[in-house]
Amino acid sequence: MADGIDTPAFVIDEKALRRDVALLRKIADQASCKLLYSPKACSLSPVLRGVAPKVDGFACSSLFELRLVDRQFGGAPTLHLTSPLIEQKTLEEFGGRLDYLTFNSLSQWRRLRGAVSAETRVGLRVNPQLSFIRDPRYDPCRRNSKLGTPIGGLADLIESEPAGLRGVTGLHFHTNCEATDFAGLLATARHIRDVIPKVLKQIDWINLGGGYLFDSAGDYADFYEAVAIFRETFGLEVFIEPGAAAVRRCGTIEATVHDIFDGDDIQIAILDTTVNHMPEVLEFQFEPDVLGHVDGGLHSYMLAGCTCLAGDVFGQYSFDRALTPGSRITFLNMGAYTMSKAHRFNGVGLPAIYARRPDGSLDEVRTDRFEDFAQNAGVTDIAVA
Repeated sequence: MADGIDTPAFVIDEKALRRDVALLRKIADQASCKLLYSPKACSLSPVLRGVAPKVDGFACSSLFELRLVDRQFGGAPTLHLTSPLIEQKTLEEFGGRLDYLTFNSLSQWRRLRGAVSAETRVGLRVNPQLSFIRDPRYDPCRRNSKLGTPIGGLADLIESEPAGLRGVTGLHFHTNCEATDFAGLLATARHIRDVIPKVLKQIDWINLGGGYLFDSAGDYADFYEAVAIFRETFGLEVFIEPGAAAVRRCGTIEATVHDIFDGDDIQIAILDTTVNHMPEVLEFQFEPDVLGHVDGGLHSYMLAGCTCLAGDVFGQYSFDRALTPGSRITFLNMGAYTMSKAHRFNGVGLPAIYARRPDGSLDEVRTDRFEDFAQNAGVTDIAVA
Protein backbone atom coordinates (compact mmCIF):
# COMPACT_ATOMS: atom_id res chain seq x y z
CA MET A 1 0.00 0.00 0.00
CA ALA A 2 1.20 3.53 -0.78
CA ASP A 3 0.19 5.98 1.95
CA GLY A 4 0.29 9.75 1.73
CA ILE A 5 -0.65 10.04 -1.94
CA ASP A 6 -3.74 11.26 -3.69
CA THR A 7 -5.87 8.57 -5.30
CA PRO A 8 -6.50 7.14 -7.75
CA ALA A 9 -2.82 6.49 -8.29
CA PHE A 10 -0.66 4.13 -10.31
CA VAL A 11 2.50 3.16 -8.42
CA ILE A 12 5.55 1.59 -10.06
CA ASP A 13 7.69 -0.41 -7.66
CA GLU A 14 11.19 -0.11 -9.09
CA LYS A 15 12.58 -2.89 -6.90
CA ALA A 16 9.93 -5.34 -8.18
CA LEU A 17 10.59 -4.20 -11.74
CA ARG A 18 14.31 -4.85 -11.41
CA ARG A 19 13.64 -8.27 -9.90
CA ASP A 20 11.42 -9.48 -12.74
CA VAL A 21 13.57 -8.04 -15.52
CA ALA A 22 16.60 -9.69 -13.93
CA LEU A 23 14.71 -13.00 -14.02
CA LEU A 24 14.00 -12.57 -17.73
CA ARG A 25 17.64 -11.69 -18.35
CA LYS A 26 18.77 -14.84 -16.54
CA ILE A 27 16.39 -17.05 -18.53
CA ALA A 28 17.38 -15.45 -21.85
CA ASP A 29 21.07 -15.93 -21.05
CA GLN A 30 20.47 -19.55 -20.10
CA ALA A 31 18.80 -20.09 -23.49
CA SER A 32 21.44 -18.02 -25.34
CA CYS A 33 18.81 -15.77 -26.89
CA LYS A 34 18.32 -12.00 -27.08
CA LEU A 35 15.87 -10.21 -24.76
CA LEU A 36 13.69 -7.34 -25.97
CA TYR A 37 11.09 -5.31 -24.08
CA SER A 38 7.72 -4.61 -25.69
CA PRO A 39 6.68 -1.12 -24.53
CA LYS A 40 3.04 -1.64 -25.49
CA ALA A 41 2.63 -3.26 -22.05
CA CYS A 42 3.76 -0.10 -20.27
CA SER A 43 5.66 2.77 -21.82
CA LEU A 44 6.06 5.05 -18.79
CA SER A 45 9.48 6.63 -18.46
CA PRO A 46 10.44 4.98 -15.14
CA VAL A 47 9.65 1.58 -16.65
CA LEU A 48 11.65 2.20 -19.82
CA ARG A 49 14.60 3.39 -17.75
CA GLY A 50 14.28 0.41 -15.44
CA VAL A 51 14.30 -2.26 -18.13
CA ALA A 52 16.88 -0.66 -20.46
CA PRO A 53 20.05 -1.88 -18.67
CA LYS A 54 18.91 -5.51 -18.83
CA VAL A 55 17.51 -5.84 -22.37
CA ASP A 56 19.05 -6.05 -25.82
CA GLY A 57 16.57 -3.64 -27.37
CA PHE A 58 12.94 -2.57 -27.66
CA ALA A 59 10.21 -4.27 -29.72
CA CYS A 60 8.00 -1.39 -30.87
CA SER A 61 4.62 -1.54 -32.59
CA SER A 62 4.10 2.02 -33.82
CA LEU A 63 5.77 5.25 -34.85
CA PHE A 64 5.00 6.90 -31.51
CA GLU A 65 6.60 4.04 -29.58
CA LEU A 66 9.70 4.32 -31.76
CA ARG A 67 9.87 8.07 -31.15
CA LEU A 68 9.34 7.63 -27.42
CA VAL A 69 12.14 5.09 -26.99
CA ASP A 70 14.43 7.07 -29.27
CA ARG A 71 13.80 10.28 -27.33
CA GLN A 72 14.16 8.58 -23.96
CA PHE A 73 17.56 7.09 -24.76
CA GLY A 74 18.97 9.37 -27.43
CA GLY A 75 19.41 6.78 -30.12
CA ALA A 76 21.21 4.24 -27.95
CA PRO A 77 19.05 1.08 -27.85
CA THR A 78 18.43 -1.45 -30.60
CA LEU A 79 15.04 -0.78 -32.24
CA HIS A 80 12.72 -3.43 -33.66
CA LEU A 81 9.43 -2.61 -35.40
CA THR A 82 6.57 -5.02 -36.08
CA SER A 83 3.13 -3.72 -37.08
CA PRO A 84 0.19 -4.41 -39.39
CA LEU A 85 0.60 -0.77 -40.46
CA ILE A 86 4.01 0.38 -41.63
CA GLU A 87 3.98 3.66 -43.52
CA GLN A 88 6.48 5.21 -45.87
CA LYS A 89 6.89 8.18 -43.51
CA THR A 90 8.01 5.88 -40.70
CA LEU A 91 10.74 4.42 -42.86
CA GLU A 92 11.76 7.88 -44.02
CA GLU A 93 11.93 9.23 -40.47
CA PHE A 94 13.88 6.38 -38.91
CA GLY A 95 15.95 5.19 -41.85
CA GLY A 96 18.97 3.34 -40.54
CA ARG A 97 17.81 3.75 -36.91
CA LEU A 98 15.60 0.71 -37.42
CA ASP A 99 17.80 -2.26 -36.67
CA TYR A 100 15.09 -4.86 -37.37
CA LEU A 101 11.89 -4.33 -39.34
CA THR A 102 9.27 -7.07 -39.60
CA PHE A 103 6.68 -6.73 -42.32
CA ASN A 104 3.24 -8.11 -41.53
CA SER A 105 2.52 -9.54 -44.98
CA LEU A 106 4.17 -10.39 -48.26
CA SER A 107 2.25 -7.60 -50.00
CA GLN A 108 3.43 -5.04 -47.42
CA TRP A 109 7.01 -6.19 -47.90
CA ARG A 110 6.83 -6.10 -51.68
CA ARG A 111 5.32 -2.62 -51.65
CA LEU A 112 7.76 -1.00 -49.21
CA ARG A 113 10.99 -2.99 -49.34
CA GLY A 114 12.56 -0.44 -51.68
CA ALA A 115 12.23 2.22 -48.96
CA VAL A 116 14.05 0.21 -46.29
CA SER A 117 17.54 1.32 -45.29
CA ALA A 118 20.41 -0.99 -46.19
CA GLU A 119 21.32 -1.02 -42.47
CA THR A 120 17.95 -2.50 -41.48
CA ARG A 121 17.51 -6.26 -41.24
CA VAL A 122 14.17 -7.19 -42.79
CA GLY A 123 11.86 -9.86 -41.45
CA LEU A 124 8.41 -11.27 -42.21
CA ARG A 125 5.72 -12.11 -39.69
CA VAL A 126 4.40 -15.63 -40.11
CA ASN A 127 1.09 -16.94 -38.80
CA PRO A 128 1.81 -20.54 -37.75
CA GLN A 129 -1.94 -21.28 -37.93
CA LEU A 130 -1.89 -22.96 -34.53
CA SER A 131 -4.34 -21.63 -31.95
CA PHE A 132 -3.86 -21.90 -28.19
CA ILE A 133 -6.31 -19.20 -27.05
CA ARG A 134 -10.02 -19.86 -26.69
CA ASP A 135 -11.08 -16.23 -26.97
CA PRO A 136 -10.69 -15.25 -30.65
CA ARG A 137 -10.34 -11.57 -29.72
CA TYR A 138 -6.86 -12.34 -28.40
CA ASP A 139 -5.87 -15.16 -30.73
CA PRO A 140 -3.28 -13.96 -33.27
CA CYS A 141 -3.66 -17.26 -35.13
CA ARG A 142 -7.45 -17.16 -35.48
CA ARG A 143 -8.98 -17.97 -38.84
CA ASN A 144 -8.50 -15.07 -41.28
CA SER A 145 -6.13 -13.42 -38.83
CA LYS A 146 -4.74 -10.03 -39.83
CA LEU A 147 -1.47 -10.84 -38.07
CA GLY A 148 1.11 -12.38 -40.34
CA THR A 149 1.42 -14.41 -43.54
CA PRO A 150 -0.19 -17.86 -43.16
CA ILE A 151 2.52 -20.48 -42.91
CA GLY A 152 0.87 -22.62 -45.55
CA GLY A 153 1.20 -19.84 -48.12
CA LEU A 154 4.83 -19.33 -47.17
CA ALA A 155 5.53 -23.03 -47.64
CA ASP A 156 3.91 -22.93 -51.10
CA LEU A 157 5.91 -19.83 -52.06
CA ILE A 158 9.29 -21.30 -51.16
CA GLU A 159 8.50 -24.42 -53.18
CA SER A 160 7.22 -22.65 -56.29
CA GLU A 161 9.62 -19.69 -56.17
CA PRO A 162 12.77 -20.47 -54.13
CA ALA A 163 14.08 -16.92 -54.65
CA GLY A 164 10.77 -15.34 -53.70
CA LEU A 165 11.98 -14.35 -50.24
CA ARG A 166 15.29 -12.86 -51.32
CA GLY A 167 15.96 -9.91 -49.01
CA VAL A 168 14.04 -11.39 -46.06
CA THR A 169 16.58 -12.21 -43.36
CA GLY A 170 14.31 -13.24 -40.49
CA LEU A 171 10.90 -14.38 -39.26
CA HIS A 172 8.64 -13.27 -36.43
CA PHE A 173 5.72 -15.10 -34.86
CA HIS A 174 3.45 -14.63 -31.84
CA THR A 175 0.93 -17.28 -30.86
CA ASN A 176 -0.10 -16.85 -27.23
CA CYS A 177 -1.45 -14.48 -24.58
CA GLU A 178 -0.60 -14.58 -20.86
CA ALA A 179 0.38 -18.25 -20.98
CA THR A 180 1.95 -19.66 -17.82
CA ASP A 181 3.70 -22.60 -19.51
CA PHE A 182 5.62 -23.00 -22.74
CA ALA A 183 3.95 -26.06 -24.26
CA GLY A 184 2.36 -23.87 -26.95
CA LEU A 185 5.68 -22.26 -27.81
CA LEU A 186 7.40 -25.63 -28.19
CA ALA A 187 4.55 -26.97 -30.33
CA THR A 188 4.81 -23.87 -32.53
CA ALA A 189 8.59 -24.19 -32.90
CA ARG A 190 8.26 -27.83 -33.96
CA HIS A 191 5.47 -26.95 -36.38
CA ILE A 192 7.49 -24.18 -38.04
CA ARG A 193 10.53 -26.47 -38.23
CA ASP A 194 8.49 -29.16 -39.96
CA VAL A 195 6.48 -26.96 -42.35
CA ILE A 196 9.04 -24.41 -43.62
CA PRO A 197 12.53 -25.86 -43.05
CA LYS A 198 13.70 -24.38 -46.37
CA VAL A 199 12.80 -20.88 -45.18
CA LEU A 200 14.62 -21.41 -41.88
CA LYS A 201 17.75 -22.48 -43.74
CA GLN A 202 17.95 -19.22 -45.69
CA ILE A 203 17.35 -16.69 -42.89
CA ASP A 204 19.56 -15.42 -40.03
CA TRP A 205 17.21 -14.63 -37.15
CA ILE A 206 13.81 -15.37 -35.65
CA ASN A 207 11.65 -13.56 -33.08
CA LEU A 208 9.47 -15.82 -30.88
CA GLY A 209 7.21 -12.95 -29.81
CA GLY A 210 5.71 -12.57 -26.35
CA GLY A 211 2.56 -13.67 -24.54
CA TYR A 212 4.27 -15.82 -21.91
CA LEU A 213 4.30 -14.99 -18.19
CA PHE A 214 7.82 -16.12 -17.31
CA ASP A 215 7.29 -14.86 -13.77
CA SER A 216 4.44 -17.35 -13.23
CA ALA A 217 6.02 -20.37 -14.93
CA GLY A 218 7.73 -22.99 -12.82
CA ASP A 219 9.40 -24.96 -15.57
CA TYR A 220 11.35 -23.50 -18.50
CA ALA A 221 12.37 -26.76 -20.19
CA ASP A 222 9.94 -26.34 -23.10
CA PHE A 223 11.12 -22.78 -23.61
CA TYR A 224 14.78 -23.82 -23.77
CA GLU A 225 13.93 -26.59 -26.22
CA ALA A 226 11.95 -24.22 -28.47
CA VAL A 227 14.87 -21.80 -28.61
CA ALA A 228 17.29 -24.66 -29.29
CA ILE A 229 15.29 -25.80 -32.32
CA PHE A 230 16.04 -22.53 -34.06
CA ARG A 231 19.42 -21.68 -32.54
CA GLU A 232 21.11 -25.06 -32.64
CA THR A 233 19.38 -26.77 -35.55
CA PHE A 234 19.33 -23.79 -37.91
CA GLY A 235 21.96 -21.49 -36.41
CA LEU A 236 19.56 -18.57 -36.02
CA GLU A 237 19.83 -15.54 -33.76
CA VAL A 238 16.77 -15.86 -31.50
CA PHE A 239 14.80 -13.02 -29.90
CA ILE A 240 12.03 -12.99 -27.32
CA GLU A 241 9.98 -9.88 -26.57
CA PRO A 242 8.03 -10.15 -23.30
CA GLY A 243 5.99 -7.18 -22.18
CA ALA A 244 3.63 -8.16 -19.38
CA ALA A 245 6.14 -10.62 -17.92
CA ALA A 246 8.52 -7.75 -17.28
CA VAL A 247 6.13 -5.26 -15.68
CA ARG A 248 2.93 -6.98 -14.53
CA ARG A 249 3.94 -7.39 -10.90
CA CYS A 250 5.67 -4.04 -10.46
CA GLY A 251 2.50 -1.93 -10.67
CA THR A 252 -0.38 -1.28 -8.28
CA ILE A 253 -3.42 0.93 -8.58
CA GLU A 254 -4.34 2.65 -5.32
CA ALA A 255 -7.93 3.72 -4.72
CA THR A 256 -10.05 5.12 -1.91
CA VAL A 257 -13.55 4.08 -0.83
CA HIS A 258 -15.92 7.05 -1.04
CA ASP A 259 -19.32 5.50 -0.38
CA ILE A 260 -20.79 2.27 0.96
CA PHE A 261 -24.44 1.31 0.69
CA ASP A 262 -26.68 -1.75 0.72
CA GLY A 263 -27.34 -3.49 -2.58
CA ASP A 264 -29.79 -6.34 -3.03
CA ASP A 265 -27.72 -8.86 -1.08
CA ILE A 266 -24.30 -7.30 -0.56
CA GLN A 267 -22.83 -3.95 0.37
CA ILE A 268 -21.50 -1.90 -2.51
CA ALA A 269 -18.34 0.15 -2.12
CA ILE A 270 -17.77 2.97 -4.62
CA LEU A 271 -14.12 3.72 -5.34
CA ASP A 272 -12.45 6.72 -6.95
CA THR A 273 -10.99 4.51 -9.67
CA THR A 274 -12.76 2.69 -12.52
CA VAL A 275 -12.36 -0.32 -14.78
CA ASN A 276 -11.49 2.27 -17.43
CA HIS A 277 -8.16 2.66 -15.63
CA MET A 278 -7.57 -1.07 -16.07
CA PRO A 279 -9.54 -1.93 -19.25
CA GLU A 280 -8.46 -5.56 -19.42
CA VAL A 281 -10.56 -6.22 -16.31
CA LEU A 282 -13.60 -5.44 -18.45
CA GLU A 283 -12.20 -7.00 -21.64
CA PHE A 284 -11.21 -10.30 -20.04
CA GLN A 285 -14.01 -10.26 -17.43
CA PHE A 286 -11.73 -11.17 -14.53
CA GLU A 287 -11.56 -10.02 -10.93
CA PRO A 288 -8.21 -8.31 -10.23
CA ASP A 289 -6.18 -9.21 -7.16
CA VAL A 290 -6.80 -6.93 -4.16
CA LEU A 291 -4.51 -6.59 -1.18
CA GLY A 292 -6.18 -7.83 2.00
CA HIS A 293 -8.87 -9.91 0.30
CA VAL A 294 -9.61 -13.06 2.30
CA ASP A 295 -11.75 -15.91 1.03
CA GLY A 296 -14.63 -16.17 3.47
CA GLY A 297 -13.68 -12.93 5.21
CA LEU A 298 -16.00 -11.40 7.77
CA HIS A 299 -17.04 -8.42 5.64
CA SER A 300 -17.97 -8.74 1.96
CA TYR A 301 -18.40 -5.98 -0.61
CA MET A 302 -18.97 -5.45 -4.27
CA LEU A 303 -16.13 -3.12 -5.26
CA ALA A 304 -17.35 -0.77 -7.97
CA GLY A 305 -15.92 2.05 -10.03
CA CYS A 306 -17.05 5.65 -10.05
CA THR A 307 -18.48 6.04 -13.57
CA CYS A 308 -22.06 5.72 -14.78
CA LEU A 309 -21.24 2.50 -16.66
CA ALA A 310 -23.31 -0.27 -15.03
CA GLY A 311 -20.54 -2.77 -15.68
CA ASP A 312 -17.92 -0.62 -13.97
CA VAL A 313 -17.49 -3.28 -11.29
CA PHE A 314 -14.35 -5.07 -10.10
CA GLY A 315 -16.00 -7.98 -8.31
CA GLN A 316 -16.90 -9.32 -4.90
CA TYR A 317 -14.25 -9.19 -2.18
CA SER A 318 -14.11 -10.08 1.49
CA PHE A 319 -11.99 -8.59 4.25
CA ASP A 320 -11.44 -9.36 7.92
CA ARG A 321 -11.78 -5.66 8.74
CA ALA A 322 -14.81 -3.64 7.69
CA LEU A 323 -14.39 -0.99 5.02
CA THR A 324 -15.47 2.58 5.67
CA PRO A 325 -15.40 5.73 3.53
CA GLY A 326 -11.75 6.64 3.40
CA SER A 327 -10.47 3.06 3.37
CA ARG A 328 -7.64 2.39 0.92
CA ILE A 329 -7.94 -0.36 -1.71
CA THR A 330 -4.81 -1.64 -3.48
CA PHE A 331 -5.14 -3.52 -6.78
CA LEU A 332 -2.14 -5.78 -7.35
CA ASN A 333 -0.41 -6.91 -10.56
CA MET A 334 -1.49 -3.82 -12.48
CA GLY A 335 1.80 -3.04 -14.21
CA ALA A 336 0.83 -4.27 -17.67
CA TYR A 337 -1.86 -2.95 -20.03
CA THR A 338 -3.36 -0.51 -17.53
CA MET A 339 -1.85 2.91 -18.11
CA SER A 340 -1.19 2.07 -21.76
CA LYS A 341 -4.93 1.42 -22.25
CA ALA A 342 -6.50 3.66 -19.58
CA HIS A 343 -8.95 6.37 -20.68
CA ARG A 344 -11.00 9.20 -19.24
CA PHE A 345 -14.58 8.03 -19.82
CA ASN A 346 -17.08 10.20 -17.93
CA GLY A 347 -14.34 12.79 -17.51
CA VAL A 348 -12.73 10.79 -14.73
CA GLY A 349 -9.06 11.72 -14.71
CA LEU A 350 -6.31 9.16 -15.18
CA PRO A 351 -4.50 7.93 -12.07
CA ALA A 352 -1.58 10.01 -10.87
CA ILE A 353 1.69 8.20 -11.51
CA TYR A 354 4.25 7.56 -8.79
CA ALA A 355 7.53 5.65 -8.71
CA ARG A 356 8.53 3.84 -5.56
CA ARG A 357 12.32 3.99 -5.49
CA PRO A 358 14.40 1.04 -4.23
CA ASP A 359 14.86 2.83 -0.88
CA GLY A 360 11.07 2.94 -0.44
CA SER A 361 10.59 6.64 -1.14
CA LEU A 362 7.84 7.78 -3.51
CA ASP A 363 8.34 10.29 -6.31
CA GLU A 364 5.48 11.79 -8.29
CA VAL A 365 5.99 11.26 -12.02
CA ARG A 366 2.85 12.84 -13.42
CA THR A 367 -0.61 14.02 -12.37
CA ASP A 368 -3.49 14.11 -14.80
CA ARG A 369 -5.12 17.55 -14.85
CA PHE A 370 -8.28 19.10 -16.26
CA GLU A 371 -6.18 20.89 -18.87
CA ASP A 372 -5.11 17.48 -20.23
CA PHE A 373 -8.74 16.40 -20.50
CA ALA A 374 -9.76 19.68 -22.17
CA GLN A 375 -6.89 19.61 -24.63
CA ASN A 376 -7.73 16.03 -25.57
CA ALA A 377 -11.26 17.25 -26.34
CA GLY A 378 -9.90 20.00 -28.56
CA VAL A 379 -10.71 22.77 -26.06
CA THR A 380 -7.62 24.94 -25.86
CA ASP A 381 -9.13 28.30 -24.87
CA ILE A 382 -11.19 28.12 -21.70
CA ALA A 383 -14.10 30.57 -21.75
CA VAL A 384 -14.36 32.97 -18.84
CA ALA A 385 -17.89 33.94 -17.71
